[in-house]
Amino acid sequence: MKLSVSERIFNGFNIGFMLFICLTIVFPFVQQAVISISPPDEASTIGLHLFTNNPTIDAYKQLFATGALLESYYWTILRTVLGTFLTVVVSAMLAYPLSKRYLLGRKWWMGLIIFTMFFGGGLIPTYLLVKELHMLNTIWSLVIPGLCSAYTIVIIRNFFTSLPVEVEESAYIDGANDFSIFFTIVLPLSTPIIATVTLWSLVGQWNSWFDAMIYISNGEIKVLQIILRDVLNNAQDAALANVMGIENVDMSGQRYTAESVKAAILLVTTIPIMMVYPFLQKYFVKGIMIGAVKG
Repeated sequence: MKLSVSERIFNGFNIGFMLFICLTIVFPFVQQAVISISPPDEASTIGLHLFTNNPTIDAYKQLFATGALLESYYWTILRTVLGTFLTVVVSAMLAYPLSKRYLLGRKWWMGLIIFTMFFGGGLIPTYLLVKELHMLNTIWSLVIPGLCSAYTIVIIRNFFTSLPVEVEESAYIDGANDFSIFFTIVLPLSTPIIATVTLWSLVGQWNSWFDAMIYISNGEIKVLQIILRDVLNNAQDAALANVMGIENVDMSGQRYTAESVKAAILLVTTIPIMMVYPFLQKYFVKGIMIGAVKG
């Protein structure tokens, strides 16, 4: 089909605008990647850093010189996997009965859940509850308090209502119970919304740092985002070395600076979660549209 002049102009403008948006997203990562492999004289200069003449990976060697970063990776991956799994399972199991019109008090339960979207107990009551449950300084304090989100439950529930009722009815006739129908029929048919919620939870758990700062005080559990926060807040070389657990560091003669170490840790804490997007992106838009439109 031959496009008119106005359509070509519009498409050209659209493509150019999208390319500009992509560049604004990619540029910060390129900037930080170049700084992380730049020698001190280049990393310390102000301005654009799009390439370096003398690349070095000394900043990355410095990050992994002790086991602090690897241990933080362990705790971050543990909380992300555990928190995402429990969030998806619990939210889906709660949303499934709410999608059934024959559920007794269905509107009342939905109203109670939606109420929590607008009103919460606050930080201090939540902290006291976590303390009374003896979850302080444990991995459960990072998982249980944010286990269920009202918005997530509503989205999953709306998706479940769009599934054909005939499939479940035929399973009932064949002798299946609610649990077998949920796990063998409903969940496989709900891949788009499950993948969407999984992506939300993965990103949320990976990037979360405030709860770890509040509930973890003994320093035994230190997630990546706390390490990143401490590093970014300590710009001086000596303070930075103290955060990373490095002793007797002499920065003279080294091929890295605090700026290059900060850029390196920013990348190693961000790139892993970004690598998940390509695997779940194809389900994301479909899950959002179906889950958000149907009421």
